[in-house]
Amino acid sequence: MTNGFFITFEGGEGVGKTTQIAQLCERLKQKGQDVVQTREPGGTPHAEKIRGLLSDPELGHSWNPQAEVMLISAGRAMHVDHLIRPSLMGGKTVVCDRFTDSTWVYQGIVQKQPEAFIDILIEHATDDVIPDLTFILDLPAEEGLKRVRERGIRDHYDEQDEEFYEQVRQGFLTIAGKYAERCVIIDAMREPGEIADEIERIALEHMNRV
Repeated sequence: MTNGFFITFEGGEGVGKTTQIAQLCERLKQKGQDVVQTREPGGTPHAEKIRGLLSDPELGHSWNPQAEVMLISAGRAMHVDHLIRPSLMGGKTVVCDRFTDSTWVYQGIVQKQPEAFIDILIEHATDDVIPDLTFILDLPAEEGLKRVRERGIRDHYDEQDEEFYEQVRQGFLTIAGKYAERCVIIDAMREPGEIADEIERIALEHMNRV
């Protein structure tokens, strides 16, 4: 269906996704890849406005789980239709900060929205666009919480306690086991450079198989 390659990064708060995404994108560009870096929620003007609603200091706390997941799905539908799919069809490498796995973990496992409800929203929003490779950055809950507190609170998820962080971590590990054909768990306790080297190696191995 596509000629490009779709990479997603997942994990709890404070695991270092932003740093590693920037590293991988730069390294792939240096190797001649046409790279599109994006994120969820967001990625297009419409979806970024939805992201603003979700992370608003006043409104962010007020969305109930059903409304939150539907907002995320609305943004994803625009993101896939306007950016991700066209980029992949054009042979580009798309690197995205969060995608459907975050919806399954945060809204499904943590917020306990029905699996069938989540599946339907994801199916219609993605229209069969599935990551080719997913890096799940894994970090002990206490370390993730420590890093978030050091960097400062950004949204309502950052304000949660260690129990929440552990629940999110276990959720992503469950996803990694369920979709082992595309998910790679990365130990995020190491030095950033060492992590970046491993991610680059794995990404290139997978891309060369296509």
